[in-house]
Amino acid sequence: PNLIYIIVLFSHNKSYGLLVPRLCTSISTCFRVKMMTQHLRRISIACCHRSFGSKPHVSKVKPMLLETTVDWSSLPTVKLRGKRFLLGSESPNVPEFLSPPRDGFPPVYVPADDGEFSPEAWAAAARDVSRGVVDGTRGVGAALFRNIPLNTAKDFSRFVNSLGLKPMSYEGGVTMRNSVEHNVDTASNEHPAMSMGLHNEMSYTHYYPRKVIFYCEEPAEPGKGGESVMVDVREILRKLDPEVVDKFRQLGIRYHRYLPAHGEFFHGYNSWRDAFRTSSRDDVETYLRARNVAWAWGKDGSVSWWYNLPAMRFYKGEWLWFNQANLHNADFTTAHPDYDSANPVPVHQAPFNSQYGDGSEIEPE
Repeated sequence: PNLIYIIVLFSHNKSYGLLVPRLCTSISTCFRVKMMTQHLRRISIACCHRSFGSKPHVSKVKPMLLETTVDWSSLPTVKLRGKRFLLGSESPNVPEFLSPPRDGFPPVYVPADDGEFSPEAWAAAARDVSRGVVDGTRGVGAALFRNIPLNTAKDFSRFVNSLGLKPMSYEGGVTMRNSVEHNVDTASNEHPAMSMGLHNEMSYTHYYPRKVIFYCEEPAEPGKGGESVMVDVREILRKLDPEVVDKFRQLGIRYHRYLPAHGEFFHGYNSWRDAFRTSSRDDVETYLRARNVAWAWGKDGSVSWWYNLPAMRFYKGEWLWFNQANLHNADFTTAHPDYDSANPVPVHQAPFNSQYGDGSEIEPE
């Protein structure tokens, strides 16, 4: 069955996403939030705790979503340490295996019955869940919806465009994404063998989404990948070495971007025409000038730009680890399946690189 969920899928699947701006809360609300989804199968309602979408006396008119418990024990074991094409997996500090989702995170919601409703009606029910569970007093930051009857990308577009959110574009984004329907892009055109590490969605930009909503049209086949990871960056920050945190807090992060004039110069990564969805240099400079960043045009028509951003954000009374210092480092490029070590790419021509805010290199460890 098709699913909608606020997570990211990768490797041998088709998934679509819509970005919604405003201040990000944590990796579980406005980044590419992730969780394991290897086996996507219908679940029965084991224990319903809460319902959203309508009052009992109008349940036949409006759809309802009920919270349910999920037995994650059937998920396969996923190896992390030493995993190919996963940046940093050779470190002894990386867990040997991926931990299964913990109870209650993310909360899972399913339709209360098999009634036929429009995508717009399901959006109203999902909006109530989002307001009460993702953003409200419960504030867990994410929700997983299963078995909502959306069968196509067009259905998903109707759904997301009825959530009452303000969409944003992927202008200035790193990876290649194709527009599928109104305000709906492919999640990523990354190489299917590549493992996407943990990251905050578009935290390397000045303007990032508050929510990311993903829809699975074609689940990954068993053994073909598709595992996704969801973490809470509040916990990540608490677990990091205090000396590392202090250095990033003091210096911030410098992001460097390089994009050629034409074509896919590296699998899954944009030319500046693709990234900015324009053929006008003036449009590119307008974007960069508005964000107060430095840039330079190369003789070959390429463009480079660089800027500093904080490594953390303060939100709802606490600091969050909010950056892409890991995945935006040039080391990510060298770990790519298509990277040709016999013809190394100079760091300044890597699609992206990260440094400390003073221009010094971030230690590999």
